[in-house]
Amino acid sequence: MGCLSSKSENEDEGVYDMTPIRNLPVIFVNGVPGAGNQTVAQTISNITGYTMIRPGELVRAEAEKDTARGRLIADRLNAQDEVPEQLTVDLIKEEMLQQQDCKGFILVGFPKSSRMSSMFHRQVKWPEKIVALEVDNEVAATRLQAKLSELGRPESDINSARQIVREAAHKVKSVHKRLGGHIVTLDSSSNPKALASTLEEILSDMLETKEEQDGEGSQSQQESQGSQESQARQENQGRQEETRAEVTAS
Repeated sequence: MGCLSSKSENEDEGVYDMTPIRNLPVIFVNGVPGAGNQTVAQTISNITGYTMIRPGELVRAEAEKDTARGRLIADRLNAQDEVPEQLTVDLIKEEMLQQQDCKGFILVGFPKSSRMSSMFHRQVKWPEKIVALEVDNEVAATRLQAKLSELGRPESDINSARQIVREAAHKVKSVHKRLGGHIVTLDSSSNPKALASTLEEILSDMLETKEEQDGEGSQSQQESQGSQESQARQENQGRQEETRAEVTAS
């Protein structure tokens, strides 16, 4: 677990060995609230078998803990202030390390800022794919209002959905501009079937790589098994020859 110290809250404390994670594929799904981050991430997970990580849920769960870090996050959330970016990245790293035996990771609604993206890149790795969700702000706001209402949030929160989307859109555009050519864009207003088809096309190169790796692994396993069988036959033949020699000698 990360610890709080006198260092800057945005400074990497270097207490995590992310070596086990660097060979695992990572996908960012990035869009404004209401753009369908969760839906798209779940569809990608269904296609690839990768594990979803929801940074927002990690932050809220940590805020419930009676620890120095938990209380700091809770205070920020209660004051409606931004949670220190490094703390969010630390929580993601901890979750990844706990699930390092998975096939890969999908970070939902991440990153929130260019700085957060740089932190992750420096401390963990560069993602294999960054899926940027494109959706009309009004559509996103309507979806967000429905979600907040479903969660039983106060009327004031529901009414602020448009403002939330507008502010998030500015940050998301900045992130996408910074990431540039590494991004693939996706119209997340499509129906689920069309969305899945488009995502399969977007992820085709990753799926082909996975199939090649699986094929190489299977071939290696078969070769190893064949070598073991050949060695066993040779050993058995050797024992038979020793037995015949002993019989002849007697």
